[in-house]
Amino acid sequence: MKDEAISVSEFNSVVNQTLSFAYPEVVIEGEVSSYKISQGKWVFFDLKDAGSVVNCFIPIYQLNVELEDGMLIRVKAMPKLRADGRFSLTIRAVELAGEGSVKRAFEILKAKFEKEGLFAPERKRPLPEFPLRVALITSKQAAAYNDFLTIINDRWSGLAIDHLQVQVQGIAAPAQIVEAIDYLNLVEQSYDVLVIIRGGGSAEDLQAFNTEAVARAVFGSVIPTVVAIGHEDDVALAELVADMRAATPSDAARRLVPDKTEILARVRATTSLMLNLLETIASDSQIKLDRFYHSIEMTIGSLRHACDERYTKSYLAIESLIGYTTNTLAGYKKLLITLDPRAILSRGYCIARVKGKVLKSAQDFNAKDTVVLQLHHGEISLADPGRNNGGNNENQQTAISF
Repeated sequence: MKDEAISVSEFNSVVNQTLSFAYPEVVIEGEVSSYKISQGKWVFFDLKDAGSVVNCFIPIYQLNVELEDGMLIRVKAMPKLRADGRFSLTIRAVELAGEGSVKRAFEILKAKFEKEGLFAPERKRPLPEFPLRVALITSKQAAAYNDFLTIINDRWSGLAIDHLQVQVQGIAAPAQIVEAIDYLNLVEQSYDVLVIIRGGGSAEDLQAFNTEAVARAVFGSVIPTVVAIGHEDDVALAELVADMRAATPSDAARRLVPDKTEILARVRATTSLMLNLLETIASDSQIKLDRFYHSIEMTIGSLRHACDERYTKSYLAIESLIGYTTNTLAGYKKLLITLDPRAILSRGYCIARVKGKVLKSAQDFNAKDTVVLQLHHGEISLADPGRNNGGNNENQQTAISF
């Protein structure tokens, strides 16, 4: 029986279907060689060991580590037979393998971040002294998680902590950490601080926190960040770009919240100081008030004495003035009585008036004028006799009024 032939394209399709079913995803470790970037979009390199080599491809935006030839890496990939007949790996994720590769990638990325100013102290934000709500990114299975919560609860109670579970090592860890950071920055719930912690381990174990994706996510967080990775001597790029770096997860807890014992002692000391200060102020105020009251009393006494003196002097001056005025008026009255013409008339004198004017000189008298004589009692009018009888004095008329 003759075998049925298939086309090359069909063969490639069958092989790829078989591969996708049998090996949908593989993790392979090897050394990087022939590393290159095409058009700023695509990354090509070979992954090799002592006996074989396989071609690899990954979009540059998916590459989360700095690579160069000679580095030992671990890749998560999908095997594929290309249309040109070449076998290749389509890379999904890359993880450094080996301490030398981890350190080299760290130095390359650190230099890049320093040049961009991601470590600048002036861009780091201060943390609130008394945070109310905290977001925590770590693995719940890690000892760092329990250590962090224990110290937080011992130092400061009532703090709300929302935990997001992520892998803290392995090839899938960087993507999960970035996704958690992005999620917390988008949710409606507002957080005072974002904390990322992981316990100690080898450089290879901690490399998720030295990836560019994780470091840039921490740098770009709207929420102020605290990062503590590994032991005291370990330094991760995510720590360097954070607003605050803590030496260990336990140190992060101590830096995040104050010690309530110290705060209570400070409050008691401040309260005691304020009470003493208030007592001092009250005592000083009472002394000043007493002095002021005494001064007022002295001033009032002095004013009262001055008023009494002024009253006495004024009273005596008024009495003296009244006496002087009375005596003066009496003298004036006596003088007026003495000078009163009517008093002279009582002694037999009279006042002669012509036309209402006192006749003082004979030269002022006209024989035709009527003379009015004012006596002590009454008046006498003497008219010129010639005006009535042609000079006959016998018929002179005299008018007398009383």
